[in-house]
Amino acid sequence: MNNQKGMTLIEVAIALLIFGLFVTAYISSESNNISASISFKGDLLLKDIAELKMNEELINPSETFRPDRGKVTISDPKDSDFKDIEEFPDYKFAVQYFKVAIPDISKITGGEENNPDQNQAIQKRIFDNFKKNMENLLWQVIVTIRHTPSRQTYSLSTWLYNEGGRLEFDIN
Repeated sequence: MNNQKGMTLIEVAIALLIFGLFVTAYISSESNNISASISFKGDLLLKDIAELKMNEELINPSETFRPDRGKVTISDPKDSDFKDIEEFPDYKFAVQYFKVAIPDISKITGGEENNPDQNQAIQKRIFDNFKKNMENLLWQVIVTIRHTPSRQTYSLSTWLYNEGGRLEFDIN
């Protein structure tokens, strides 16, 4: 029998091919991890800036927050609504305020108000009083941050209490 020592050229080529496949897979997965990390870093920065701007609005609401403005419907902010952020030159922000819109009791209950009995009349008065107070006292604020080069946005919303509003109960 012929005893072979060492490796043949085919064995070396197969070993190099297997090694090359593993190296390619490793480099590809590392590349994807780096891309995901960069994207995640951008998402975190958007979130952090949104929280910063939201806290500024909660501590010191801007002049655009005037509860006497009336009803406003929610819509995406226009490009003209975005303002520069001094600390972050590649980012812009927009702040929107929305009055709480509570529907009429007939829309909630699905009933008509043609011939209400005494209990329904009392419920309606209480609900109308609640609706008037809530629409005067509670507002939604939405802060939207946009990364200018990528046009990526992040929005954060919360409720804002109208300190100038008064809670009134009229049960007559």
